[in-house]
This record gives sequence, structure tokens and C-alpha cells, in this order.
Amino acid sequence: MRNSRPMILMFPLICFLSSIILILCEPNTMGVCNEKEKHALLIFKQALSDPANRLSSWFMDEDCCRWEAVRCNNVTGRVVELQLGNPYVDSNYTNFMLGGEISPALLELEFLSYLDLSLNGFGGRPIPSFLGSMGRLRYLDLSSAGFGGVVPHQLGNLSTLHHLDLGYNSGLYVENLDWISHLSFLKYLGLGRVDLHREVHWLESMSMIPSLSELILSGCKLDRNMASSLDYANFTSLTVLYLPENHFDQEVPNWLFNLTTLVALDLFNNQFKGQISESFGQLKDLESLGLYWNSFHGPIPTSIGNLSSLRYLFIGENPLINGTLPTSLGLLSNLEDLRVGGTSLTGNISEVHFTTLSKLKVLAIYETSLSFHLNSNWTPPFQLEHLVANSRKMGPKFPAWLKTQKSLSHLLLSSSGIVDTTPNWFWKWASSIQQIHLSDNQISGELSQVVLNNTIINLSSNRFSGQLPLQSSNVVVLNIANNSFSEQISPLICRKMNERSKLEVLDISNNALSGELSECWMHWPSLTHINLGSNNLSGEIPNSMGSLVALKALSLHNNSLYGDIPSSLQNCKVLGLINLSDNKFSGIIPRWIVERTSLIIIHLRSNKFMGDIPPQICQLSFLRVLDLANNSLSGTIPKCLNNISAMAGGRSRGHNDVLIAYYDYESYMESLILNIKGRDSKYKKILPYVRMIDLSSNNLSGSIPFEIFSLLGLQSLNLSHNHLTGMISIEIGGMEYLESLDLSRNNISGEIPQTIANLTFLGVLNLSYNNLSGRIPSGTQIQTFSLLSFFGNAELCGAPLPKNCLGDEEDTQRPTGEGENKEYPEIVWFYIGMGSGFFVGLWGVCGCLFFNKAWRHTYYQYLDDIKDLAYVAIAIKLKWLHQKLGK
Repeated sequence: MRNSRPMILMFPLICFLSSIILILCEPNTMGVCNEKEKHALLIFKQALSDPANRLSSWFMDEDCCRWEAVRCNNVTGRVVELQLGNPYVDSNYTNFMLGGEISPALLELEFLSYLDLSLNGFGGRPIPSFLGSMGRLRYLDLSSAGFGGVVPHQLGNLSTLHHLDLGYNSGLYVENLDWISHLSFLKYLGLGRVDLHREVHWLESMSMIPSLSELILSGCKLDRNMASSLDYANFTSLTVLYLPENHFDQEVPNWLFNLTTLVALDLFNNQFKGQISESFGQLKDLESLGLYWNSFHGPIPTSIGNLSSLRYLFIGENPLINGTLPTSLGLLSNLEDLRVGGTSLTGNISEVHFTTLSKLKVLAIYETSLSFHLNSNWTPPFQLEHLVANSRKMGPKFPAWLKTQKSLSHLLLSSSGIVDTTPNWFWKWASSIQQIHLSDNQISGELSQVVLNNTIINLSSNRFSGQLPLQSSNVVVLNIANNSFSEQISPLICRKMNERSKLEVLDISNNALSGELSECWMHWPSLTHINLGSNNLSGEIPNSMGSLVALKALSLHNNSLYGDIPSSLQNCKVLGLINLSDNKFSGIIPRWIVERTSLIIIHLRSNKFMGDIPPQICQLSFLRVLDLANNSLSGTIPKCLNNISAMAGGRSRGHNDVLIAYYDYESYMESLILNIKGRDSKYKKILPYVRMIDLSSNNLSGSIPFEIFSLLGLQSLNLSHNHLTGMISIEIGGMEYLESLDLSRNNISGEIPQTIANLTFLGVLNLSYNNLSGRIPSGTQIQTFSLLSFFGNAELCGAPLPKNCLGDEEDTQRPTGEGENKEYPEIVWFYIGMGSGFFVGLWGVCGCLFFNKAWRHTYYQYLDDIKDLAYVAIAIKLKWLHQKLGK
């Protein structure tokens, strides 16, 4: 009995502790939130816009502690967290943004310690200054939420704040940062894209936060006024420092090398210059070092090899870094990612560079002058996941060590100097690799028995031959252009697969494929870009191509295709590029083409199209290239072409998804052969900027519409070889981007407007064979063109034509006067100087030969040798020609 008494006394205590544990372990077992806070939250909700109804659970009859994104204290029921950051981070995240206003009703939440409003859209509204009165906040995330204006200094009152992120908003800026030093418990500070350039002493202010561990200052417009004279910055706890995309334009300051606690340092794209300091080797705890996209010069310091904890090393895109790759990098046993591409490094890469790199997963050594010199029997200590060695000498033999890599997902060896046949082991080994880029080498072999299984395959510009390879349904991009594939195209197109094909890009242009385009295109529903140009294809465009509803670009140029353009193609609602040039298509231009408002390029050159140019073409406001040259079109040029806004304005680059498809490491880019400035040129990288109209070599008649001269963004205009009449509008002087103008071989009359002299970019001008009259305008640009630009206009006069204008003739017939008297001595001295120069030059050579016997013999011996070589060459050529004719 005496022993049981203590147990009885402890029983209530045990029950109390058990209940506390249950309360703490179960979410809100009390089930009731504070009514005052509930009303405050409803007022807060009312001020917000919520198009996706993310806060649909917030209503009066429900316990607010059970509302979405609300967390209460399990004991008191008071609201302690609002997790209102946008949970959707995919391409549709904008549909789930909260917006509107931030109500001061939040001040009623006096125990709120966590507030997240990130990834929303508050439309440039300022950060509410009343947030500085929420004294219990420990976590405040307002990043990427669309706030703008000045950052309120009242945030400095949040003395218990541990985490503050204001990054990536809409025009936030800071006037001074004195308040930041009051946040003595702050561990994380994110100010990405916040404009700090007004605050010269930002470094001193931030270094007064003793607990600061992570500092993110990317894109803050910081410049060389970064207190580089500071010998020491008091960041005693700093482990992460991100300073990318600023404008420092100086050497790396010395204070940075005192931050020995740093684990991650990113100085990407800052215009830092000078040599990469050996002092980086002092930062022994570094795991990540980003120095890429700067202006460093000189060698990579060997002290980098001292950073034994380093996992990520990014030194690429510093074109002035030179020297050899230090062998000390081979000592970085923890290194996982090494990127040194885009530099001027030279020398060899050997096994010693990889001695202890057993953890290496990413190796990017591209666009340098480094060469791989590895033993053919070498077995690497690593298992790579990504190998990027474009524009690097890895050949001429196919690197045998690749077959030891079992984890590779990305293989990029374009322009790597490989001149070899693909080894027998390669395609089976490569079947599990996601992306293969082997373009611009001299790799040969037959692929008819190969089944390609990779997501992205670029084998373009090599020497592959024979039948086309097969591919699985997993292939998304297949680029095998510029090879020697032959045989029929139909086996590729008509091969059935067990699963739906994922193929989006098919480029087999510039091969020797033949046959017709079979009615099998319904098997490829995901296709967005097709290029079958420059082959030997024949027949008509099959109707089944109309089933490709996702098609953005169709290129069938330079084949022997004929017939009408099928009406089924109008089902391709997002078609942006159609290139049918250099074929035998006939009939009229279908009305649906000129009503397809998504089109930005129409290239129907060199066919047999007839009829009028449909006036509906003026509805194509995004049209950049219109090439209908060398057909049999008749009628007049539509007067409404000035409605094509892409040509009427500047050089906008909208709708570029038609021309460029982005895929991870590489993009697929459309290209066109365009006749600009009188010659055929390939346009690829600059194609998004091209603006041109070519209607030449047709049967067009009527006046040139003056509206066409309102297309101020046009770079090339060719209306030559037609039957056009009328005059050149004075408005032509406003076409400031015009580089090429050809109106030759028409019946254009009137004078050339003086405003044409304003076209300072004009490099090609042809107005020949018209009925132009009057004086050729004067101007620095016009006088650079030859007389051929104006020839065939009987009534034209003035330079550069030999025909003088009426006033000029009077000047030439005028008796010698004052002006000519002034000019006469200069002409006389010109001829005197020319004669004396000829005399001195001639006797300077002849005199040396006359007086120096050795030189004279050597000179005549040289002439004899030249005569003998010419005689032998002619005799051999004549004998070859005689044998050829004899056969």
C-alpha cells in the first residue's frame, strides 16, 4: 500500500503528458481556429483574385485550421503559417496565380511566423509596408510574385526573420540597405533581380548580418562600385554566395578569398577580368565554383587541384583563357561536373587528367583547341552521364573507350574530327542513350539494319549511305540530312509501329532518296517539322499530309514534285513555314494558304503557279518572307501589302517556335536558300530577322502600289522581270533597313526620287531597263553603284551614266574660266608625277639587271624555267585532249 501511493500520485501527471503528446502528434485535435483570425483571412481572400479557385475551401462554416494552405498551432489554434506559393511550376502555372491586393487584415494574424506568396501575379503592386509590423515572422517568401517599386525599409523591423526572399519580381529596387543590418538572425537572403545599383554600400550593410548563410544577388545591376577596396567582409557564416549576371567589369576582389566557409560560389556572367587567381585554392570547403561567361584570361590556376571537396567546376565560355588543362584537376576525387568549353585552351588531354575522377558524371570540353590523346585500351575510372565534346579533336578514329560507359544519356561529338566507320559495337551500345549528336564529321557506314531508339538523333553532314535506318516510336528528333542515303523513301514513311510515334522533327534533306511520298503520313501524328528537300522525290503531295495537325514547317523544295497543292493541308492549322520551291507544282495559289494567319514564310519560288496573287495575303500580319519568283503569276500586286505588320515595323522575333525547336542540349533550326543581293545564300541562324518580298520573273502588270514602300522593315524587294508600270514612290526613303532593291526590266517611268539617297544600308540596286528619266539622285550611297544599275533608261542622266544632264553639258562646253584655270596646274603636275614615277620604276629594275651580272643571269634563268614549265604543261594537255577526241 505504501508503494502504490506514489504511483497514484503520478497517474494524473502521466495522463496530462499523454494528452499533450497526442495533441502535438495529431493535427489540430482541438479543431477550432480563432474566430477573429478566420474573419481576417476571409477579408484577405476577398481582396485577392483567384481564377483557379485555389482558396475554394476558405468559407465561413469550416474550421479555418482545415483550410487549404493554412496551418495552425496544434495547441492554441492560432494561425502560424500561410503557404500560398503557387504549387504549380509547369508551363500552366500562370493559370493558378493569385493576384489582386494584399489586405492589411493580415495584421490580425499576430502569431503568423511563415508567409509564402511566391510564384503569383500581383501586377507590379508594391510590397505592403505593413508587413514590417508582423513581428513574429521568421519566414517571408515574396519571390516571383509580380511585386514592383521600392522595397519598403519597414521590413527591417522583422527582427526575428530567418528567411527573406524578394527575388525575381517586376522591377523591385532598393534605395538604401541600412535596414538590412537589423535582421540579425537572418540566414537566407534572396534579392535576385532586385535593382541594387543605387546602393553603393550594399556589401558593408550585408556583411553586418553575422548569421547570414546564403546570399543570392543574381542580376542586381551591381557594378564595379562593389566596395572592392574592402580588405575584409564580415561574412563569418556564409556558405553560399551567388553573384551571377551583374556588371562588375573588374578583377575578382581580394575580400572574396577570405570567405573560407564558402561551399558554393557563382560568379557567372559578370565581366570579371584578369587572371583567375591562385587564391581560389584557399577556399578549401568549396563544392561548387562557377566562373563561366566572364572575361578571364591566362591559364587555369593549378591551385584548383587543392579543392578536394569540389564537385562542380564551371570555367567555360571564357574565350581568353589559354594555356593547357592543368593535370592537377585529376586530383579532384569528388568532382562530378567539369565544364571548360568555349575557351582557348590548347594541348592534349590524356589519362593523367582523369586519374582520380571516379565520380565524374558530366564532361563538357567543347569549342577549344584541346585534343584527346588517349590510349586505345584506356579504361576510364568514371561512368559519364553527359559527354559534350563538340568542335573538339577526338578523331580520326572512333573513341574506343566510349563502350566502357554504361550510364551515358547524352553524347555530343559534333565536329569532333572523326573520319571512320561506326564500329560494330556502337549502335547496340548506343541504344539506351537519350541524345546522340554526331553531325559534321566524316563518319560512314550503312544503317539499313539499325533500329534507332534514341530520343534525339543528329547524324547530319556525314557519309552514311544505303537505305534509311528504322526507328522506334521513342524517337522525337531524327536529323540525317546531308548524307548519301538512297533508295526509296516509302519504307521509312509506311512502316507501322506497335506504339504511337513520338517523332516531331524529320529532316532527311540533301540525300539521294527517290520515289513518291506515300499515303502513310497518318502514322506520324506528332510531326511538327518536316524537311525532305533536295532529294529526287517525285509525284504529288499526298492527302494524308493533311492529317499532321501539329505541323509547323513543311519543306519539300528542290525535288520533282508536281500537281496542285492539296486542300487537305488546310487542316494544318499551325503551319508557319511552307517551302515548295524548285519543283513543278502548278495551278493557282490556294486561297487557304493566304488565309493561314500563322504563316511567317511562304516560299513557292520556281514552279508553274499561275493566276493572281490573292489579296487575302495581306491578312498574314506575321509574314516575313514572301517568295513567289519565277512562276507564271499575272494580274496586279495587291495594294494592301502594308497591312503585313511584320514587314511594316521593326525586326520583331515573335513566332520563332516555327523556326526553332528547342531540345535540351541542342535545338533544331529551320533554314532557307534565299536569293538576296543577287545570289543564293543559306539563311539559318539569322533567318528570324529576314524580311523580304520577291515577285520577280512573273507576268505581273499594273502600277507598283505605293503601299509597298510603306514596309519599313523590309530588307530585300525584288519586282524585276515583270510588266509593271507607274513611278517609284517618294516614300521609299523611309525603308531604312532596305539592303537590296531590284526593279529592273519593267516599264517604270518618272524620276528616281531623291529620297532613295537616304537608304544607307542599300548594297544592291538595279533599276536597269525601265523608262526612268531625269537626273540620278546624288548621295554617297547612290554614287557607289555602277552604271549597270541604271543602264537601259534612255532618259536617265548623270553619274554614274556617261550621259550628262542638260546643266552638266553647259558646264563642259563653257570656255576656260577661273575654275578650270585653278584645276589646270593640278592636272599638269599629276601627269608629270606619273611620268617620272614610271621612269624611276622602270630604270630602277632595268638598271639593277644591267649593272649586276649575277642578278641578270638569275633573272633570265628564271624566265627560261617559266618558259619550259609552260611548254611541258601545254604539251601534256594537248596529248590528253588528242586521246580524248580519239576515243
